[in-house]
Amino acid sequence: MLRFKVEITFYSHNFNSMAPYRPPSNNPIDSQLSLTPSRKEVPTALSMMVDSMASMAQRAKTDLERVDQRARADLERVDQRARADLERVDQRARADLERVDQRARADLERLDQRARADHQRLKKD
Repeated sequence: MLRFKVEITFYSHNFNSMAPYRPPSNNPIDSQLSLTPSRKEVPTALSMMVDSMASMAQRAKTDLERVDQRARADLERVDQRARADLERVDQRARADLERVDQRARADLERLDQRARADHQRLKKD
């Protein structure tokens, strides 16, 4: 009689659609296999379940990698937009500061002219 051991590695991701983990029964694997009259083992529900679970795990891994790649690309786009927005804000702030500075200089020049005119009038009086 042929005996074999099945090892499955599960990743620590939570898959809500998967059935909850159930510990293996105490039934030996031999009792779960069906044998043909020639005593050769044939694929059973157990091997199909193992194949299905391995396939699901591989699909989940592939999906996770795809989601990770999309998230990285999205983050890169957001970062580029933020940098462009920051550059525009910086340019606007510099332009606004330049306008305020020009107005302040013009106001100071007018005040200086008025003060000189007032000073000249006071000198004459």
